[in-house]
Amino acid sequence: MKPLPQSIESGKLNFLEVLILGIAQIILWGGSYFLLSVLAKDIIAEMSWSYQQVYGCLSLALLVSGLLLPLVGRTIQQTDRNAVLLFSGLVMAMGLIIIGSSSNFLMFASGWVIIGTAMAMGLYDALFAAIGKRYSFNVAKSIVWITLVSSLAPSVSWLFTSYILDSFGWRNTCYIYAILLIITIFPIHMHVFKNKAGNKSIIKDETLESSVELFRSKLYYLLSANFTLGAVITTTIIIHLIEILLHGKTEMSMVLIVVSFLGPSQAMARVMELIIGKRTAIEMSFISTTIIFFGMVMIFASPILAIPGVIVFGIGNGMRSVLRGTLPLSVYGRDNYALIIGRLARMPLLAQATAPFLGGYLIQQFGMVFFLCVISFMAIVNIFLIALIKQAIEQYKLISIHE
Repeated sequence: MKPLPQSIESGKLNFLEVLILGIAQIILWGGSYFLLSVLAKDIIAEMSWSYQQVYGCLSLALLVSGLLLPLVGRTIQQTDRNAVLLFSGLVMAMGLIIIGSSSNFLMFASGWVIIGTAMAMGLYDALFAAIGKRYSFNVAKSIVWITLVSSLAPSVSWLFTSYILDSFGWRNTCYIYAILLIITIFPIHMHVFKNKAGNKSIIKDETLESSVELFRSKLYYLLSANFTLGAVITTTIIIHLIEILLHGKTEMSMVLIVVSFLGPSQAMARVMELIIGKRTAIEMSFISTTIIFFGMVMIFASPILAIPGVIVFGIGNGMRSVLRGTLPLSVYGRDNYALIIGRLARMPLLAQATAPFLGGYLIQQFGMVFFLCVISFMAIVNIFLIALIKQAIEQYKLISIHE
């Protein structure tokens, strides 16, 4: 297996650039993934569509995003300009304008298809790919800090969107958010990823052809399985968290207090890293997967353990968000990074699109206890996958050295 040629791009992100990239992620996540959490009730009331129809459009957007991400990764790898990131805000704004102008469900759904395209262009996976290609120093550290800032996305975007909704209604909220995307995302990405004289990426056809081997390796399939299971577990738990807590005889007033700990605890992932000290990405992956499992057990076990359980689970999920970028980087390096991360993001996003339906089906057909047993079993399998990944990484590095 030939190593892919090194890009000439260099340098590192400074504090301001990391901060504004984190802010851009908050805005992009708020205009897509977290939007319906605030707007759905008003949309359903006005348009008389079902809950499944409205939230099905978010699943549609995730599906589109998952299908497009390999192409996005390949485009970032092949081109010098970061046009994909630059125009992600404009594309998302277009989708929001269509949603705000919707007079029928087909128009509403088409707006979410466009938003799904923008999610592939501008959210974590595309950003990590662009950073890995453009910068050569402290890439993993930059990813950690960006995810720390953007982990505030649920709290910040829900508060901001709720304020606009109360004052202007859901349609105008879409328009106002579209304006915010237009005036912020393009200049932020233009500033951070501006071209410097003499910095040209060297991408040859044989480079892309040789990378096909990576997508047929045991290591790639294990990483894909680990990321996919992690996405299903965390998404399903978060979506059904209130139902899980209510099933455990927790009072509704207490449930609302418990779930409020989820967002801040995800930001504590950086604190967790400082406490643990310097660890390899695969070691951090084992820690993340394990504490997600223990957090789930605490949540399931007793209402008394619900708050610490949500905190532990949130920390593990926050670490998982970071590892989506840092683990592939540590394994494959910068040269393969954009291609690999685009491919690795496909199955997790497709799984996230089906997770709400999967969880709901298991609960309705077999009950909450069976659902919790299935999710717990998946979490245990994911822990064992880390051991297999560690073994595969050692084999991969041995092969690379000999070649």
